[in-house]
Amino acid sequence: MNAAGTLRARPLRVVLRMVGLAGLVLVGTGCQSYHWRNDVMAAETDARESGKHLFVFYKWYLDSHSNRMLSETLSDPKVEKLFRDTVNVVLESGYPEFDAYVQRFGVHTYPATIILAPDGTYQVRLGFIPKDRFIAFVERAKQPRAPRGSRRVPPLQSP
Repeated sequence: MNAAGTLRARPLRVVLRMVGLAGLVLVGTGCQSYHWRNDVMAAETDARESGKHLFVFYKWYLDSHSNRMLSETLSDPKVEKLFRDTVNVVLESGYPEFDAYVQRFGVHTYPATIILAPDGTYQVRLGFIPKDRFIAFVERAKQPRAPRGSRRVPPLQSP
């Protein structure tokens, strides 16, 4: 609080970010099998080196569509099964390094789903995606050949 008795914005931002980090740990009911990571640069390197796809879920903890994706789509056992052989990353909006990462793929909003193949091609979907459409999207994105609409992103460069 300042001298006038009102809360300053900076401590409130710190509290909101701490709540956001807690959301990374408790990412959603039924989503524990994803073994979520948030070290995106290391995760992308691990995925490329192991020949696995990288699944990036970009969200904001107060966004209803992000939370709906977690509770209705990503928590479904059929969907979870599709990500047993991938490196899985969850990124929270509002962190400059995470925001900059997803902007490489043309993403400026949440929720966003990015699936990056080991060859550097990727697919992006924005907004809430119902379970059946999401399963079809993931299956297409994980095909060995580049699906129609794929784009290529250069490998990450460390600063």
